[in-house]
Amino acid sequence: MKAFFLKTKQLCTRIYNGLIGDHDLWQQLLNIAVVLAIVGALISAIISIALKSSPIAIAAFLVTCIFAVFCLILSLKLDDVIYAAVLFSIVANFVLFPIMFFTSGGIHGGMPLWLLLSLVISWVVVRKKILYFIYAAGLIFQSACILYSESHPESVIFFASEHAVAVDVIQSLVLVSLIFGIFIRYQGRAYEKKKEELDEANYYLELANERITMQSMYTLAKTIDAKDQYTNGHSMRVAEYSKMIAERMGLSHEENEEIMNMAMLHDIGKIGVPDAIINKNSSLSDDEYYIIKGHPVIGYDILSEMPEMREIGVGARWHHERYDGKGYPDGLKGEEIPLPARIICVADAYDAMTSNRSYRTYMPQEKVKQEIEKGRGSQFDPGIADIMLAIMKEDTAYELHE
Repeated sequence: MKAFFLKTKQLCTRIYNGLIGDHDLWQQLLNIAVVLAIVGALISAIISIALKSSPIAIAAFLVTCIFAVFCLILSLKLDDVIYAAVLFSIVANFVLFPIMFFTSGGIHGGMPLWLLLSLVISWVVVRKKILYFIYAAGLIFQSACILYSESHPESVIFFASEHAVAVDVIQSLVLVSLIFGIFIRYQGRAYEKKKEELDEANYYLELANERITMQSMYTLAKTIDAKDQYTNGHSMRVAEYSKMIAERMGLSHEENEEIMNMAMLHDIGKIGVPDAIINKNSSLSDDEYYIIKGHPVIGYDILSEMPEMREIGVGARWHHERYDGKGYPDGLKGEEIPLPARIICVADAYDAMTSNRSYRTYMPQEKVKQEIEKGRGSQFDPGIADIMLAIMKEDTAYELHE
């Protein structure tokens, strides 16, 4: 007995996996509809034979089922349910209906199956006008068949069994299951097509937004650099250096691009600093230094107000933090400082030392190396400083500063 239950359980599991499994919802519903139709067709055929129903009626019913399956397969092959629905609707209304009607007892044979069938067929593709015409013509034709059967009762083969209604109901459910199979597959394909179109539209929308965002960042970076005639191109150079460091660290492409974008706008807060302070040739006063030290927070606040740039405010706020905790604005220390900000800190310092300023020309490469080595572990993250030194070592012609 235990073995029997185990085998039964295994069989149920196989049936479940076959019907449901990992299939999408539409395929699951289609599988269930087809299985119900097959089971119903077998039950109906067995009962009809047992009740000694008309062989013609049984044959016509089975042909109808086979034809419905054919239409279902056709709809899948053509990837369009319209042709299959039109074909099935025409044949069902004008060929199969009269055969089934006159061999199944006419209006006395049970439920008016084919009226229901026509309704379902029309509902499958209700937005198509051609189905309305077929349905209307079908109703007229069916009405004519009913009137003819009443005036010529000899044309109808009656069921001899009192269970005719039950058989007709089963047949109705079978055919409706098949019709729903067509409808479900149609809806599934329509859903998949709409989803593909939506995914494609979203892809191009994201691409367009990305391009707009990048263009906005380029424009902002140029606007920032334009405030200081001696640091023109500074933001773009820092972005390039930051990306080079990030690539050497083995970060992902997405992380590299994000760090580059952060670096491009790391000085955006200088928009809120007066030009007179930024372009001052002499030493800054304490008040002026206090003002310029506020640009990281200003930049962070600006970017935080822009949804598409909110995440890149990290570079703006913390690129002046020091590894020893003596930086500003928050006095973060070591790895408390976000990695992108630690990278930008080194790239920013490198560009500052290798660019001409109002009070000096760019430093020789050896002097820059000494300054980075000196700041290793105090101003700079040691690992990132080493990467910058390795890049400089490869730059024997000192081309980076150009």
